[in-house]
Amino acid sequence: MLPIVSCDNSSRHAAMLAVLDKADSLNCSYIPITSDSLLIEAATYFDSHGTPNERIRAHYLLGCAYRDMGEAPRAVKTWQDAVNCADTTATDCDYKTLGKAYSQMANLYYNQLLFSDVIEARKKAYHYTLISGDTLVAIHEYKMMASPYLLQNKNDSAETILKEALSLYEKYGYSQEKLKASTMLMYIYAEQPTNLAALKDLIDKYEAGCTLFDENHELPPSKRQYYYYKGRYYEGINLLDSAELCYGKIYRPNMTPLDFNPMYKGLLGVYQKKHIGDSIAKYADLYCESMDSAAVLKDRELTAQMIASYNYNHYQKQSLENSEKANKRLYFVIFLLILSIILIIAAIFFKQKYRKKQKMLQELQIEYAEALQNYNEIKKQLQQSDEKLDNVINSSNKGNAESQAIIDTLNNQHKVEKEKLIQQLNSYTVKIEQLEQQLKISQYTKPSIAFFNLGIVRRIKIYAKDSQRNLSKTDMFTLGDAAKEHFPDLITDLDSSPDITPLAKNVCLLTILNLKPGEIVNLLCISSSQVSNLRKDVNLALFNDNTTRTLYQNLSRHYRILSF
Repeated sequence: MLPIVSCDNSSRHAAMLAVLDKADSLNCSYIPITSDSLLIEAATYFDSHGTPNERIRAHYLLGCAYRDMGEAPRAVKTWQDAVNCADTTATDCDYKTLGKAYSQMANLYYNQLLFSDVIEARKKAYHYTLISGDTLVAIHEYKMMASPYLLQNKNDSAETILKEALSLYEKYGYSQEKLKASTMLMYIYAEQPTNLAALKDLIDKYEAGCTLFDENHELPPSKRQYYYYKGRYYEGINLLDSAELCYGKIYRPNMTPLDFNPMYKGLLGVYQKKHIGDSIAKYADLYCESMDSAAVLKDRELTAQMIASYNYNHYQKQSLENSEKANKRLYFVIFLLILSIILIIAAIFFKQKYRKKQKMLQELQIEYAEALQNYNEIKKQLQQSDEKLDNVINSSNKGNAESQAIIDTLNNQHKVEKEKLIQQLNSYTVKIEQLEQQLKISQYTKPSIAFFNLGIVRRIKIYAKDSQRNLSKTDMFTLGDAAKEHFPDLITDLDSSPDITPLAKNVCLLTILNLKPGEIVNLLCISSSQVSNLRKDVNLALFNDNTTRTLYQNLSRHYRILSF
């Protein structure tokens, strides 16, 4: 809470300064300022009795209060008031607070996707912060100018800014900040095959000097996006195994769909180059799903930001504070309106998404049918051409020189025509194979996606991380029902095999979740040797494979079970 202001006129100035000090302390500690009344009083007081620097500070902190209260338009206006209070001709001008005001405006503009306003605000934040003497924060403001350019796919402009920022970090001796900021430049170079050498140089310097790596030379979870850039480099020089290893390192617990996106994208690229069909199908679908989920999440966040940006509840409360019933009706109407808009947008989005997928699938099927028809027609033409030539040869006077000349001419023409038709036939063969693969990808992972999105599956995967957690009979029964619905062939085979006990069946069901043997030991409260023997029994009964380690691969390949 902000301090209560004394009514004693002799100490009013000190009391107003105390209000600013308390608000400043909350703001620097990232504690939301939940009331604006005392700050309004302080700003009003300093407008009449304060110095330019006191007015800048009062309006800046009042803007922070509006920001924390979700009133973005009012926050921006108040920060504009703050910068208008500045006397930049004075030698003691508070350039630091002036830079902060522009930085805060840039953040709100960025949330509202007003990119040109972001860039202008960042430029001013950099300028005034640099004048204040805080070079580290100033360079950060300059570096952040690259973000709006990246979102607009203006990578050349972003690259120029980032190179200059790295140069500034080096100039002022901020070596670690330079290394950490270099990952933004890696983001650009990773998608440009012509910049592999520059990317490698950044990677080498980052790994040699960055203090974020632990004793095992591993990065903390929040920084593992870096492994995507390293993977892209290895992929670019065709070291596919190294690239695959790097992409796998991106994984961390509790990742969002957007976090999964680079990992799936990288692994899909590797398996396409390795020509591994099952893995291509798996990661193509996972990549598409992560893209869709990330898009939905972004839309949801953007909707929340825009609603927050235009939250006028404060004004409504002021104007209707004497009419409680009217307030309740107004809030209820606003709630219904927002809820209706969100539901309509969601319905339209998912309907369009469904129609688009259906249309793409229909177009793919039509294209496949046309390619198959053309293939058969060309094949028929080849057969007819061969038969036509045979008929001419059989009906000709073989001893006659003139007939032989005609046959030679026809034979040459036939050869040219046949080569042309064979080329067309080969072209359609490749196209048909590609279309079959696309059709396979679109249908291949649907049961697995539905299964692994079930609450029981997600719950068991969470339980598996807790060594003290065991599964109940109810959990296993629910998991078995879910598996029966989505993978009926597997359950039928398990139930019909006399060599598979109920406990072995439970081990198999946990194996399809791609759990580690140690996790299965904890969940079922049995020994590791029991788990190993039961996995071997299932592998032998279902696939005639007398090993333990290949059970998951056999289940995945035979029953099309893809764990993610």
